[in-house]
Amino acid sequence: MTFPAQPEPQVLRTADGNEQSINSPLYTYAFFPQPAPELLPFIRQTEGIHRSVQVFSPTGSRIAAAVEPMPDPESLQVSDEVLVRSALRHDQVICRLFAQMPVLPLRFGTCFLSAERLGSHLLSRQTEYEQALAAIGGRAEYCLKGRVQPQPQPEPQPSLSGTAYLLARKQAYLQQRQAQEQQEQEQQALQQLWPSTWPVQRGDPQPGEALRLYFLLTPAEWEAAAQLTQTWLAQHPHWQLDWSAPLPPYHFVRALRDSLSDKCIDPN
Repeated sequence: MTFPAQPEPQVLRTADGNEQSINSPLYTYAFFPQPAPELLPFIRQTEGIHRSVQVFSPTGSRIAAAVEPMPDPESLQVSDEVLVRSALRHDQVICRLFAQMPVLPLRFGTCFLSAERLGSHLLSRQTEYEQALAAIGGRAEYCLKGRVQPQPQPEPQPSLSGTAYLLARKQAYLQQRQAQEQQEQEQQALQQLWPSTWPVQRGDPQPGEALRLYFLLTPAEWEAAAQLTQTWLAQHPHWQLDWSAPLPPYHFVRALRDSLSDKCIDPN
């Protein structure tokens, strides 16, 4: 990766009014509303990938950003170990911030090449980000993983021969197809189980999973989801449904994350 020539030193203006001369890219974790003064020490005590996180907000902006000055963003790719450790720390920072306030989490690797560029971006899109934060406020993302316990399938007895063996093979095949069709029907019913007003996105199932869904829920909706889950499992004991802990709304700000692709370094 290559970077354009660095601009003249910019001023990093933190939300508490302090200014710091800076002439390096700003690694950016998340956007959020201007934090209350009592939250500033908490944010600044959050350890980032290389150093403590700072709050950046240009004059006149109602949106702030959690940033870390990073003179050499390409250092994130020096080895696989560093890459994985940095990605983990990126998520840890976002989760720590999300525990205290609504945030718009950014993709790992997002790095504005100057304070000026980040400031211009926040000012030009602050209304859009305010609307997104208002929609997300009070909600958390939950991942639902669905697994189905494999049903034992009878195998034709080796002692069978001729027509009896072929019939047994056909019967085993039909039973397998029926089991697959039943699982598909149950999977469709499971996706339709939830109220239509709940924001939901379908994810790619991982090995061993039948489905993966992401919900954006309020605490009350989460309690209702837990009750619906228990009811479903009582009727379908061969299924296993696992909910994640509350997470930042990663999958519900994807459009925002993708729109920053021309303003970031993405080691993934």
